[in-house]
Amino acid sequence: MPNKRNKEAILIISAGIMLAGSAVWRFSDGYRRDDREIIITTAKDIATAAETSAFTSKAADSPTTVSVQTTTAFLLLDINSATAEELTQLSGIGDHLAAEIVAYREQHGGFLNIEELMEVSGIGKATFADIREHVFVVNPVYTTKVTTEKPTELRTEPAAEEETEPTLTLEDVAPIDLNTADIGTLVLLPHVDEETAEEMIDLRERLGRYSNAYELLYVDSLTQAEVADILEYVTVDD
Repeated sequence: MPNKRNKEAILIISAGIMLAGSAVWRFSDGYRRDDREIIITTAKDIATAAETSAFTSKAADSPTTVSVQTTTAFLLLDINSATAEELTQLSGIGDHLAAEIVAYREQHGGFLNIEELMEVSGIGKATFADIREHVFVVNPVYTTKVTTEKPTELRTEPAAEEETEPTLTLEDVAPIDLNTADIGTLVLLPHVDEETAEEMIDLRERLGRYSNAYELLYVDSLTQAEVADILEYVTVDD
């Protein structure tokens, strides 16, 4: 019996030792795993940092590349002030045409507008079309050619001359008969207007007729002196 108990005790102790050893191994392995995770994470950071450092170092060692953007200025010339050398920058304008432009400008006192360039010998429409956007004239002047046409002359027939009666004068009608004269004739007398002529006729009607010229003294608008001036131009027929 004692041997049997001893064996059981040995078995129990052995089992406990094995269990304890297993626990210690698991704990140690878990610790190492945790430690490895920490190391791996740190190593990744170091690798990333190393790559970054390598890239930075490579960039620092490599020669600097500078990207230069070149822009072409738009050519625009005042043809009244540009030199012959400047004019040669225009498309199709060589030394000869540049000299012709300058000579024309000096001869005519300058260009009134850019279209006048076509008046320069050697510059036609095609050449002008190539350079027109690159030239200008300050305050251009455009003259309009005005063609005047003679107005059509309308042939009109000469107006027929109206036959007018000649104007009568006192000398033409004198002596005037006071018993037959109308207003138009009486107003030819001196000092007699239409109103006085009507008074003279009204008196004649009241009298029936004039017996003599002195009866004109009864006309209210005539004075004695005025009647005296009239007497030599009037008469009373019997």
